[in-house]
Amino acid sequence: MMLSALVHTYPYKRSSGFERLRDRIHRKRHRHQKPSVMNETDELYEMSMTVPKADEDDDFAFRNRREKNEELCQNQRKIVELNTQSHEFDPPFVVEVRCLNTLSSNGNVFSGQEQTCFKGMLRCVQQYADVHVSRRSVGSIHWHPYTISDVPVSCQCMWPVDRYGHQEF
Repeated sequence: MMLSALVHTYPYKRSSGFERLRDRIHRKRHRHQKPSVMNETDELYEMSMTVPKADEDDDFAFRNRREKNEELCQNQRKIVELNTQSHEFDPPFVVEVRCLNTLSSNGNVFSGQEQTCFKGMLRCVQQYADVHVSRRSVGSIHWHPYTISDVPVSCQCMWPVDRYGHQEF
């Protein structure tokens, strides 16, 4: 309500299209605001909640349901602590995700056969990446970037090119 009073008291007409659009969006956003000042969390909550119509209950439930995805390849997650007696890391750990058909870091085989997915048509492939962390010597206040090479980060279900050839999409 107060905003509309301010808009009409300008001594000049706003000529910029951007300013008019900004004012229109601001008026639309604060049209239904209560007279008391709302804090930011209340405003965010009200913006995220929508009231469903009676005939759209099923559609509303479908749209607000969180997506749930399931991994196609079996994997094992392992948390590796990075802190040592001489160095401190931030974050202090790395999560390794290994396919169950690959060798572990100590050489043990989780599963001797190749893991497949999607009824044996696709192959589970171990993905590696460099992980960037910060490191400092114990007792120091200075952090330095540090890269850990070839960390197993995921197990992906992929198209075997050697068996079926390249895919053109």
